[in-house]
Amino acid sequence: MKTALLAVALFLGCTALAFPQARLAILPFTGGIGGDGEAVATMLAARQELRAAFTLVPLSGETGAEHLSAFTDSDIVADIGRSLNADYVLSGHIRRLGNRNLIIATVVCVQTLQLVAGYYRIYRNFRDLPGFLPSMSRNLARETLGRPTPGLLPSLAVAPLTVADTLEQLEAATVHGEADMHNLETLAQILAIRLAGTGKYAVLPRASVMRTALRAWETRAVDERAVALERLVELLLGILDEAEAVDETDMGAIATVGQAAGADLVLFVEMRDLYGMTVFVAQIRGGEPLDGVSRGYRNIGEGVNLMAELAFLLADPDGAPDRIATLNRQRRLANMFDDPARFWSLGVSAGTAFADPWAIGTLHATLAPLPFSFVRLGLDAGFVSEIEGASLFSIYPFAQYALFLPFARGGLYLAAGGGFLVARYTFGNLVDTRSGFSANFTAGINIGDVFEVSYTMRTDFSLFSGKVSAGFTHRFRLRGR
Repeated sequence: MKTALLAVALFLGCTALAFPQARLAILPFTGGIGGDGEAVATMLAARQELRAAFTLVPLSGETGAEHLSAFTDSDIVADIGRSLNADYVLSGHIRRLGNRNLIIATVVCVQTLQLVAGYYRIYRNFRDLPGFLPSMSRNLARETLGRPTPGLLPSLAVAPLTVADTLEQLEAATVHGEADMHNLETLAQILAIRLAGTGKYAVLPRASVMRTALRAWETRAVDERAVALERLVELLLGILDEAEAVDETDMGAIATVGQAAGADLVLFVEMRDLYGMTVFVAQIRGGEPLDGVSRGYRNIGEGVNLMAELAFLLADPDGAPDRIATLNRQRRLANMFDDPARFWSLGVSAGTAFADPWAIGTLHATLAPLPFSFVRLGLDAGFVSEIEGASLFSIYPFAQYALFLPFARGGLYLAAGGGFLVARYTFGNLVDTRSGFSANFTAGINIGDVFEVSYTMRTDFSLFSGKVSAGFTHRFRLRGR
């Protein structure tokens, strides 16, 4: 009861400061290339979404941020926050994933040591950052101010991380083991962010405190310790069932780690290399054992996507299938609309053929089910004839298939297709209607996902005409605005 009252008191202390007067320190992000980490922190500090929610704390002198790893340690972050007289600390890490990058950001409450908000995203290069920093800032501010009361949630500590060595790993170079640990740290932090986002746990990533506690527990006889650790690993991997695996030795380790972190529950995570596939194992343990979950993946990018599924399975096993199905639908849509190589758009432009018709208005849309290409559908409406005394109105519905070369916020395209022209000339009371099929070829450029310029050549294979047009395009995206 006293623990719950203390947690509520600490939460109210943070809540009283959590609105515009709450003080937020933004540390330089670790990792990245050159000054990327400092640049991200500077760009976040300029975001109105954060400035409206918090009083930002300027950094001065040594902050200790250089000692942060990819895995957030709330004790270290809180120490930095206290030295800066901040209520919350926003920190993060950037790491390379093949030809892409992963950014992870977390917000820790200095008083409660709780991870109150988190955000992560895979992106191509530094030029993509301005596109999603607004949504990143909004999410972090909203989650920080809207977090559940810690005293009403079971507290969850994250145990020290383990990379289990297979025979192949033992024979591998040291750098391989370091890469495995970095991968595990990255996935464990994303899992912690996802678990915090479920609203079921108050997550306390107190890594340094728990490492000290675990080392103290491991001072027992070597043989006894080895057996206990082996049984705990076997339990996490599902080799033993609960009746076999849960004994006083196992529960002693769990109690030691949990008590050191001031947590009701402990999240254990481990990574193993089995049959050419990396297996990530996670289990929440407390006074009574809970079910563990595991997922295999072939690369770290795939592992990042799996952490959301593991969080759902750990937090709500019964409701997890429906939530995972919804998540997969969202991912399919995100892959469809947020892939820079897929150009989904709706636009309007104006142009001229420098002949009939002299003025042309165009409505057009693009559909991009495949990357680096799209289908372009449109309708030209033509006006103004060069024939004296004649009025002209024409329509030209068309369809094209285009090859698309994307660049940062825009791209080049070459398209070919065809359409059917219907033109109506009026000479006083006389009306002359002409119609026919014509092929078309277009070269265009989209700048900033907004402005578009193109040249189109039409031909019925006896006559040729050209059209120059410029206009505006709205590119559809699910995020990143």
